[in-house]
Amino acid sequence: GIMSNDTSRKVLARFKEAMAVVLRNVADHNWGWFSREDQRMHLQTVEDDAREGPKKVRVWLENKGKRTFEGVTGNISGAALKKLKTRVDAERDQIEDKWIVFMIGNGWLTAKLKGRIVTLTAYPGTHNTFTREIDLSREFPGAYPDNEQSWDRVPVYVDIDREHCALAVGTAKKMDDRNHIHLVDVLFVD
Repeated sequence: GIMSNDTSRKVLARFKEAMAVVLRNVADHNWGWFSREDQRMHLQTVEDDAREGPKKVRVWLENKGKRTFEGVTGNISGAALKKLKTRVDAERDQIEDKWIVFMIGNGWLTAKLKGRIVTLTAYPGTHNTFTREIDLSREFPGAYPDNEQSWDRVPVYVDIDREHCALAVGTAKKMDDRNHIHLVDVLFVD
């Protein structure tokens, strides 16, 4: 059937606010984030009745790439917050993995190669931006030539591999044939 303009606008608005549920049923809520979000890793309540207003709760999980659990906003008891923190601590890698895939999909992560150094930039152009540098000769000893002139003759490709949540680095054109550095291992630090 054909939808009216009003109905299609509502469907489109709902689609634009698509959400990822990352943790289910913790402290009486489902936790995740929406498709149009702040460029800083966090969790917030995502049920229909707790998206806005007095029932909405949000907690920041990083501050410029440093792991944290801070800035809680909304009405949540100390016991519920403790349950949430315990679950976040237990599942931190999976949460970060999902957030990094989300970052990649939004264009919030870039990789540039200069010499043997890959510079990852998270949230470029925002007040939350941070960088990580990876020295390929240290990461993969012997895989890349030590003298700089050799680098000009053998092109090294660097791409962000969303499917594997990794940095794909190497001389092969196909990402699958390159070395992979899992982004969760380098992007967020304690």
